[in-house]
Amino acid sequence: MMCKRLYAFVLLVCLCFVFPLYTRADETGSGGTSGDILLVYDDELTGQAHENVASIADILTYLGYNVSYRQVKESTEIIKNFSHIVFYHDNDRIDPEFLYALERAGSKIMVVGGGAVTELLQTLRLPTAAARVENTSANIAYSFDGEKEITTLIHVQKGRLLEGDFPYRSGTVLANGKSAAFCVRTGRFCSIAVYDGGNAVLKAMLTQQIALWKWPYEDLPHSYAQYIVFDDVYPFFDTGKMMKVIDLMKETGIPYAITVMPIYQNGEYPAMKRFCEVLRYAQANGAAIVLKAPIINTGAPDEKEINKRINIAFSCYSSYGVYPIAIEAPNNWIHEPLGQAVLRRFRTVILTPDAQKSSWSEDAKNNTIYADGHQLIAPALSSGGSTSLISLHPAAVFLNMLSDLEDLRGQLLRIRESSVPLKSLWSSSHVVYTDDKLLSYKEGVLTFQGKTVSLEFIPFEYEVSYKFNRGIIGRITESFERENRKLLVAVSAISILFIVFISIARYQNRKRFLYKPEKQKHSGKGGEE
Repeated sequence: MMCKRLYAFVLLVCLCFVFPLYTRADETGSGGTSGDILLVYDDELTGQAHENVASIADILTYLGYNVSYRQVKESTEIIKNFSHIVFYHDNDRIDPEFLYALERAGSKIMVVGGGAVTELLQTLRLPTAAARVENTSANIAYSFDGEKEITTLIHVQKGRLLEGDFPYRSGTVLANGKSAAFCVRTGRFCSIAVYDGGNAVLKAMLTQQIALWKWPYEDLPHSYAQYIVFDDVYPFFDTGKMMKVIDLMKETGIPYAITVMPIYQNGEYPAMKRFCEVLRYAQANGAAIVLKAPIINTGAPDEKEINKRINIAFSCYSSYGVYPIAIEAPNNWIHEPLGQAVLRRFRTVILTPDAQKSSWSEDAKNNTIYADGHQLIAPALSSGGSTSLISLHPAAVFLNMLSDLEDLRGQLLRIRESSVPLKSLWSSSHVVYTDDKLLSYKEGVLTFQGKTVSLEFIPFEYEVSYKFNRGIIGRITESFERENRKLLVAVSAISILFIVFISIARYQNRKRFLYKPEKQKHSGKGGEE
């Protein structure tokens, strides 16, 4: 026992030094240097404005930038430290001190939101007029990477359409009979006409424009891949259907991953063994296994308890030769200290848009998630189809294992034909460590607990008669079932005996009262004659 504890302690100490040394070089590019971008927002945010700023914070994090967050009044002293500023502006006025600091700093600024920008345009000496649009519908047209133009209709609370001759224009916004570019750039100034963080297409459009605005070279930014992920696969799934999907993926040769739900008990049951056998078959044929993060239902979750659950689930799967090489967690975890602490044990993190609202808080000052050397894979942004609209950061396209095979085949075809390349998780390096387990994958070699393991599929052997461990509740239930059977037999016997007695009594009563004796019958007839 002491040796195991010593081993775990040494393991954790080593990882504290080694794990942060990983960078995003394999897939996600540079994590950025201090002072990449300053995200400035109005001193008072409405509910919708807060959600828009939170979505911008997500985008900047997905793109791998090191970002600082500040209100306008907090930013004037530090603007000079940043070459790029994203300003979410929803008010009718801009603080003069902010404008003065911006003018002296010479920083590039991208303005998002529907606030007035006349003062900003004057500060930057731009002869441009801005027309306001409020509480109206807007039709937006945009083309990603030269592909077919996509249109989306949104409700605009506040927006502005800039008029003038700009050297860079992208996308089209039509509102109140007026037409303008979605994004314009000139010199230090960049403007986004309208924005809604709840619209996936607009979020993808802003992602592309930020990446192009931040890219210092004349060519296009680096292209990243999309990953196919079959999400939320449970042990009670139809293994026959799973095998058909796995064989389909093997036939098409498309790389993919399977997200499995954590298991905390009954891992030795035949059903679980059979489930893991199918997973191991998928793993041997190119599928990467990803562990789903525990679902937190308590108001005050405990880090130790969450890590304990992850440890149990990881041990259960690894005991069958199924090795999760990454974790899938809600997007909110990248903004929460507890979530960041749990994710610290996984190099590769696949994010899901599980939460309806981002947990980004105005109290936050920086995005620190990359300090732990993570490789983040963000949820794909799509226009209603399966494929990702952008290739500016790694993205996960989530599919349903229970989908109809023909529908699934069509989805796979659309993903394969999209401009965003596909990639396997096995093409990158991964590290996972729990309380007493260490997994590492690099250059095609998977090591578990310091030993190289094979991913070759070998069918499992099963016990002919398995004795289920029902636990105390199960034993009590089984005892009740036995007693109930005895009681049922006794009641049935008594009921039958009771019916027999009733039948005999009824027969005797009918014979006594309803039928006359033979002598009375004869005497009666004689009197009549």
